[in-house]
Amino acid sequence: MDALIAHPATLGFTFCGSRAAGFATPEADYDGFAYVTREHYRSLDVEATQVLIFAEEGDTPKRVIGDFSLFSDDVLTEALRSPLDIDHWPWVDAVIVADRDGALAAWRDRLAAFPEAHRKERAIHRFIQLVIALHYAISDDVRGFEMDRQINLHRAALAAVHLWFTLRGRWAPPLKWLTREIDRLEIRPDTRAVLEGAVLNPTIEMLTHVRDHMKSDMRHSGITEVDNLRREFFKTLTPERRPAIYRDSYL
Repeated sequence: MDALIAHPATLGFTFCGSRAAGFATPEADYDGFAYVTREHYRSLDVEATQVLIFAEEGDTPKRVIGDFSLFSDDVLTEALRSPLDIDHWPWVDAVIVADRDGALAAWRDRLAAFPEAHRKERAIHRFIQLVIALHYAISDDVRGFEMDRQINLHRAALAAVHLWFTLRGRWAPPLKWLTREIDRLEIRPDTRAVLEGAVLNPTIEMLTHVRDHMKSDMRHSGITEVDNLRREFFKTLTPERRPAIYRDSYL
């Protein structure tokens, strides 16, 4: 880390991931972002944009203890445009340890900010994904396609999990941190029970219960459009909405 910060092309450095969020296990690696000049970034081979530090030889399996990514303004601009949670969640708790001119702090704040103006649209889209996946699962069950049914039930459960984070105005974490993240956001016991049931026991009955529960949560969040979901689905088929659906499909 010291070597990266001391490099003349490095403009800033920040820690992120589980250690920054506060729920790392003792053996967790250290994740970090090095913010470098555009010229330096473009001069690097793609493998050089990732710096991996491994534990001492003899560890089996081979264990990463440091995972640092190099970014430039170009990379961060693309991340800012991205609708994917993974491009934003790491910045929410990012801890800046070096920032030559303050630009990295500005990037962190912009990347971490949840798009409140689009929260309703994102929530409706995720709910539509949940409903469609459940509908497919029911059709697969009638046709006797067990594998197809289960994969669509898992899709519905995943959509429900992402919907919960959206309703909270939060980016969803990498799913390896799902339990830790919902713990610190203090999920309601009834919501936790239905989401856990959907993930651990994905049945049509369970996902139907999840659908109804999340629909109620959307109403409580003021998203009354959920009561006319057919209209909301049809709106996704209009030309002006198609690009957004392609961009935000979350599949």
